[in-house]
Amino acid sequence: MKLPVEWLKEHNKKITDVDNLINKLTLAGIECKLIDHNKKQVIDFSLTPNRADCFSLQGILQEIAAIDNKNLKQSKNKPSEIHHNQTFPIEIESSQDCPVFITRVIKDFDNKMSSPSWLKDRLELSGFKSVNLVVDIANYVMLETGQPLHTYDLDSINSKIVVRRAKHKESIKILDGSSKVLNKDFLVIADKDQTLGIAGIMGSEESGISEATTSILLESAYFNFETIMGKSRLLNLYSEASLRFERGVDPNIQSQAVERFTELLNHEAGGSNGPIKQAVSEKNKPKNSFIFLRKNHIRRTLGVTIPNKAIVNILKRLNMELQEKDFGYEGWSVKAPSYRFDLQDECDLIEEIARIYGYEKIPESTEKQNISLQLTSSRAEKRHEISNLLCNFGYSEVVNYSFVSPAMNLLSKKSYSDALDIQNPLSIEMSVMRNSLWPGLITNLSYNLKRQQNDIRLFEIGKIFSSHKKIPDEKLVISGLAYGNRHIEQWGETPTSIDFYDVKGHLEDLFNQFKVIQNISFKTIKHNMLCPGKSARIQLKNKTIGFVGELSPELSNELKLDSSPVMFEVDYDALEINKNISHSSFKYFPYSRRDLSILMDINMEIKSIIKMIEALKIKDLSNIIIFDSYMDDKISTDKKSIALGLIFQSKSRTLKDDEIDEYMLKINQLILKEMNLIIRQ
Repeated sequence: MKLPVEWLKEHNKKITDVDNLINKLTLAGIECKLIDHNKKQVIDFSLTPNRADCFSLQGILQEIAAIDNKNLKQSKNKPSEIHHNQTFPIEIESSQDCPVFITRVIKDFDNKMSSPSWLKDRLELSGFKSVNLVVDIANYVMLETGQPLHTYDLDSINSKIVVRRAKHKESIKILDGSSKVLNKDFLVIADKDQTLGIAGIMGSEESGISEATTSILLESAYFNFETIMGKSRLLNLYSEASLRFERGVDPNIQSQAVERFTELLNHEAGGSNGPIKQAVSEKNKPKNSFIFLRKNHIRRTLGVTIPNKAIVNILKRLNMELQEKDFGYEGWSVKAPSYRFDLQDECDLIEEIARIYGYEKIPESTEKQNISLQLTSSRAEKRHEISNLLCNFGYSEVVNYSFVSPAMNLLSKKSYSDALDIQNPLSIEMSVMRNSLWPGLITNLSYNLKRQQNDIRLFEIGKIFSSHKKIPDEKLVISGLAYGNRHIEQWGETPTSIDFYDVKGHLEDLFNQFKVIQNISFKTIKHNMLCPGKSARIQLKNKTIGFVGELSPELSNELKLDSSPVMFEVDYDALEINKNISHSSFKYFPYSRRDLSILMDINMEIKSIIKMIEALKIKDLSNIIIFDSYMDDKISTDKKSIALGLIFQSKSRTLKDDEIDEYMLKINQLILKEMNLIIRQ
């Protein structure tokens, strides 16, 4: 929010040192900075969601008065002169959604009058564009009081005003010309025949103010912030009104805003005023309760003794209602004003006392503790080992929010019924718990690609969440993503993209680190997010512990990626620190290598051949490597050629050629006779 300095000075003559004012506000938790706009000073406020009371000139003035140890004089508008009796009946179908709804009919004002220059300038400095006199005054009053107003062309309204939930797939054409489809979660303003607007967000095009408008219906309402929250994001429709209604407005200033609007419109364009028509449910209006504030708890929390007189003075400057408790020895019962609905418990009140008293007045102290040195826990050691290994492969660790949008969760193509919904989300983008780490990594990938970072390797260790028969479940997993070139670009080397086998190799090294590689197998699988033929299920013995593969071409195209990233996800608990670490002696004797090329069915796993060879238990066969895989129509459409490197090495002597030939004969017989495969020459 932006406010011109001259507007603040108009109401507070003692503002002389603007830099000092900004410093005091920032230290008190209202972060702001001074900017220049057309050679005029403007203060830009960065307000946190809990300080909805400061989204107005009135709120900022109240805050300045409290910091400066002054009492703010509240200006009251005189009731407007009434010229006619026209009103519209108001029907509130759910007073919980809308406890306060106030209207006034203003007729026959001069529609040829444009906004005066002072009004246009003040709005421009505050970040608003001038539209017309009626809309400009409504925006001005909202900036001044914090209460959003809405105006309807009187001629477009039929019979009565109804505040109700939207019907299923109810359509409305709004002021910006677009059409929105609503559901029962939305609150709308309607008349007998049509929908006039989306409550707290924007009005319809049919009921909007035009150049021909000479009579209006003015609306000033209080909507339950829970009813409005997140709705603008669902519609991708943002307004200054929704910004304030989502955070909450003062439920007691609606009439004040109507009178202020009427005063300004009458002054600039005349008009005849009708009486205020209101529908108020006192039962459903939010009311602050008394909070017991203990003196000893203030001292214990802040670590400093603030005089009782100073505490009382601070609370009164903040317009709190006080009642002494136990004759004032124990503390006070405190009730916050209606515009400070963020103050709900004792800790909130203590925070208010601290920031107005001055954080800089609270002395710093260092707490002395006896710290005993402990060995690193096995859990921390395990995490460090995983992170260190992946970082050595060029991966960077990321941390994403556990809260995601439903669309992000559905990216994994899992059933939405498995999702864990958050009861009171901050926004629709953070309304469910993530069921996979992959969507977050893909978002990280997209973010980096937009910033011309084309070689990306990322990993995350975090929890994923699911629900089975409404019973929540969480699991810790390791996820990774690799995209771009296999190696750093360098002279004399043709760039090659990282592929499935590269990432599979990284995982095999990880499994080898935790001494489970001998029990690991990779099985072909069809996965909703992964490319067929370039993906696998990771099994530890007979248990599935993860997946690895390229992102499906459909999703890659949808995300506008030039190529498909390779991703993996592994159950964190499947890897355990090996406490019985064995060390093998160094092999001093040279090794011999024999290469073997085998023609096999395209669907056959290479791993099965390696396991069969290992089952021969040739004592001097120290390692088997796969150094080539080849497919070509010239060979066969249903065949592939793989090349194995067989490493022979003895621990006690140099092997002779005759011995190695004998080993190779056993392997060849196994492949030719028992496995019925072809050895290529």
